[in-house]
Amino acid sequence: STVLLRFITVALIIALAAERQGDLFGLLTFDDKIRAFLKAKMGKAHFDVCRDALYTLQPNRVSPDFAVLLAFIGTKIRRRALLVFLTHLDDPVLAESFTQHIDVISRSHVVLVNMIKPVAMKPLFSSESVSSVNEIYNELGGHMVWRRIRETQKFLQRRGVGFAMLNNENLCSEMVSQYLSLKRRQIL
Repeated sequence: STVLLRFITVALIIALAAERQGDLFGLLTFDDKIRAFLKAKMGKAHFDVCRDALYTLQPNRVSPDFAVLLAFIGTKIRRRALLVFLTHLDDPVLAESFTQHIDVISRSHVVLVNMIKPVAMKPLFSSESVSSVNEIYNELGGHMVWRRIRETQKFLQRRGVGFAMLNNENLCSEMVSQYLSLKRRQIL
């Protein structure tokens, strides 16, 4: 899947940035189960282990189990950490599952949720021209997605969780900017 490949690329670039900054970094991959968990360490050897774990990742057509994931993080990662999620919360069921369980970790850790901005997502009346009934329905559908994601974003922000919808083309540079900005502001 191209989304998985983008997320793998971003994870490697963030790990490389952390390594160059002399920070600890780890990796957790999941779907309906925890697939890999590499505790935070530093150095080239650890980066290589993370890279190898990412290269063996295979896409599964299952819904992520956020309750299991967030409970796992709550028990396994004790020290305050920056947790960067690369996921999609445009499905209302997934967004609800994530938001229901985020408090397990959001009080103890700095949490950033990043997703690729859905192409059709946009507020109503933001298009220059609509010329057919099908386009009206497409616009309404895009607006409904936009509204749901904005609600999720506001909910997470009230809990201190950062949320960003990033354009696919700028994903890597935006993620590195987020990380470096948190470091500059000494959030951790």
